[in-house]
Amino acid sequence: MSLDHIKTMLETLKQYNNCEITLTFKNKNGIPLLSVCYDNNCYELTHLDTQIIETCDDIKSTISAIEKVMQDSSKKTSN
Repeated sequence: MSLDHIKTMLETLKQYNNCEITLTFKNKNGIPLLSVCYDNNCYELTHLDTQIIETCDDIKSTISAIEKVMQDSSKKTSN
């Protein structure tokens, strides 16, 4: 997914914050890695392997966190 598309999806989450919308990011093998929702004026990123929840206040930091998870996953699956 392109960065522009991710940004659009995150803006949509924020716009419809009264709805329960969750984005799920999967690795190249289709295994879910991360879910993202917007709650209490911040983005909540749940690392699905550990259930650790990370919060981000803005779209830029959220995209950075998503990119890091996806890059880390790519490195793990390439080894």
